Amino acid sequence: MYITESIEKQLQYVYCVFLILFNIVSLYFIIDLLSYDEIIGYLTDGGIKTDSPRKLAYLFFVNGISNLLFVCVSLMARLFDK
Repeated sequence: MYITESIEKQLQYVYCVFLILFNIVSLYFIIDLLSYDEIIGYLTDGGIKTDSPRKLAYLFFVNGISNLLFVCVSLMARLFDK
């Protein structure tokens, strides 16, 4: 039973590190999205539709930062709990 618990802890550590890396990569793309002034879409009838992605990008940014904070805190709690 001890082997199962140690493997489970190692999988949790690997999963937490994977989530941290995934959140950092997503934050990179969100910060890149914040630099766009507008996104232009071409409609089927020949019209043009423009939209600013900044409000949605700020929402994604706050979500990504909170996810990163939560995962880092839970990983530190597991590491210091030994």
